Amino acid sequence: MTNNNNKPWFKQFWPWFLILLPLLSVVRGVVTVIIAADNKPDMVVDDYYSKGKAINNDLALIKKARANNISASITQSGDELIIDLSGVQDKSSIQLFLYHSTQAERDLSQLLTADGSGRYRYQSEQLLSGKWQIRIEPFDKSWRLQKRVALPKENFILE
Repeated sequence: MTNNNNKPWFKQFWPWFLILLPLLSVVRGVVTVIIAADNKPDMVVDDYYSKGKAINNDLALIKKARANNISASITQSGDELIIDLSGVQDKSSIQLFLYHSTQAERDLSQLLTADGSGRYRYQSEQLLSGKWQIRIEPFDKSWRLQKRVALPKENFILE
């Protein structure tokens, strides 16, 4: 008759099982810290004070656009945005900003000039989908239109 209790501890199952549980927890913790460090959120701002002051300036530009009855009708046709401005005398060029809600690497900025019909066209490399903040400014930054929109959307208005 053989007795299993005569085996050394390192050849038995239960000590290794009990050692493995905390070891796996430590490994998972280290992996979690590495993933969190590599994927920092883009939405955190370091300089809150200057950003707060900039928000007040932004609101003044938006109010100026409202006071002058400036609006933009935007039509999305596939990967193209067609912008028709109203209430603006100088239709030389505008700056179009597209900010994605959660992925800063998808943010876009483009200087657009009016075509022969007075419309501005933006051709995207990919279909714009998801939540975007759309901002339109003239080249001299004298007013601003902005709105948060879930794309794709056929027609919408920025006021």
